[in-house]
Amino acid sequence: MALCTYDEASRTWYGVQRVSIYNPKANVGEVLNHILLRTPDRIIQIDMDTGSRLSCAEFRMRMVRFAQHLTDAGLRKGDIVAMANGNSENVAPLACALMTLGAPFNPLAPGFNVEDMAHMLRLTQPKMVFCDDDNVEVVRQAVCSVLGGEIPIYVFESQRDDVKHAEDLLIPTGKEEQFMPTHLGDSHELLSMILCSSGTTGPPKGVCVTHAQTVSTIGCYPTAKPATVFNFSPLYWGTGVYMMLSTFSGSSTRLITRRPFSEETFFEAVEKHRANFVFMPPSYASQVLRHERTSQVDFSSLSMLAIGGSYVSEGLRDRFDLLLPNGRTYNTVGTSEVGWVATDFAKRKPGSVGTPVVNVSVKIVDDDGNDLGVGERGQVLLKGAEPFIGYYKNEEATRATIDERGFMRSGDIGYVDEEGYLYLIDREKDIFKYRGFHVSPSELEGVVGQIEGVMEVCVVAVPADEERTTELPTAVIVRAAGSSLTAEQVMEIVDGKVSDFKRLRGGVYFVERLPKTQTGKNVRRKVLEMVLELAKEKTGV
Repeated sequence: MALCTYDEASRTWYGVQRVSIYNPKANVGEVLNHILLRTPDRIIQIDMDTGSRLSCAEFRMRMVRFAQHLTDAGLRKGDIVAMANGNSENVAPLACALMTLGAPFNPLAPGFNVEDMAHMLRLTQPKMVFCDDDNVEVVRQAVCSVLGGEIPIYVFESQRDDVKHAEDLLIPTGKEEQFMPTHLGDSHELLSMILCSSGTTGPPKGVCVTHAQTVSTIGCYPTAKPATVFNFSPLYWGTGVYMMLSTFSGSSTRLITRRPFSEETFFEAVEKHRANFVFMPPSYASQVLRHERTSQVDFSSLSMLAIGGSYVSEGLRDRFDLLLPNGRTYNTVGTSEVGWVATDFAKRKPGSVGTPVVNVSVKIVDDDGNDLGVGERGQVLLKGAEPFIGYYKNEEATRATIDERGFMRSGDIGYVDEEGYLYLIDREKDIFKYRGFHVSPSELEGVVGQIEGVMEVCVVAVPADEERTTELPTAVIVRAAGSSLTAEQVMEIVDGKVSDFKRLRGGVYFVERLPKTQTGKNVRRKVLEMVLELAKEKTGV
């Protein structure tokens, strides 16, 4: 079966078309309740930190108790709830309870500062907030600054006596067996969650995800083979949400941990818990490859290591593939608006993120919106099985993102080859010009990233003068441990591999770390600010 088909008449590429096994008119709570009742003894979640194993029956019990207590607390359909939580034991049952009630949850990064937290609270105006013991003071300050401290804040796993404890919402109600999810209305309009956009070019927007989109995600990827899945992503990351939903698509067991990324925690997931599917961004994968114990780790359980979120080099994949006796790496890409977009299931093709996944359609258009064909470069447009309806309370951004045919403008520049493989060249907003020539930062990052001694790199455009008559390609590098790489060496290597207009005329700067979003993506505007400050120090201006 072909994983991608191309309709020449409409110039559209299609992933495999599959009808959801669940009714798209059903609400998420109705589907979740059905799945959990059908397989009560299946282990759906394992807590790596405590050893707790949650069966579908216990998961449903907690989901129901959350739903009943929150209803008693006055939460109603359409009320928004903010969740600034890591991956502790009861976070997923809470998220599922909120969807069951028709109260969309807005997952926030547990590590948000007060300003970032306040921005999203100001946008969504939640009726209540859930957080963790280690970020409660930040949440309190943000709530007080935006909402006047008038809404309840529930804290998970806290010993403090000055907070509301989320676990109090799990006290038996005596009505659990009577619970039946209510049908809440049109799933194509009802919101299941409001995700945060990546925030790489500005403050995050609220990405509206409908019940129809969520039901489609669960129903279009049924799997029969049991699997243990793992990533470090909290629900703030799209990969965290979709990993949680994957446990309802089939017989998967999700591993969770409160711990931030570390190589040893990853090793524990694959050696002790025998994880079969793992997702991580390339920055994590790079650190794993450099760890002294990596060559001794038993990776035999790992059949799929999905790497995505930013540029994935072929060299990184080559090195990791050598470690996987029963599997391989997969390049993958997704968006908060559409969900999972593409992966290279069939085979690897250098530079490609793979073919469109189930029910995803892709178009390539020029600057005037005209459809382009095979091998032609342009703006990448995407559409899922169920439509993306827009950004929360942001009609301007919604109009700018969704075209008249219902396709979502991804902001990427790319093309599709003759086999239906998608290539993402760069972000449209990141491409700049040097004396009229277009320069792709991602392309240069791919060149610099292959240099020995480079752990991470971000390329930015530095104005050549105060009038910004042109912009100069500039590399900002984090050296690998023990490396003595110099700027001159980097520039000499790059000059030998790229066209003249792509040379690093803005120079090479070395830093201890690159500023990143909570999802691990480099924030170019902050990297540029760093370069401009470093340049001032260099010149004494």
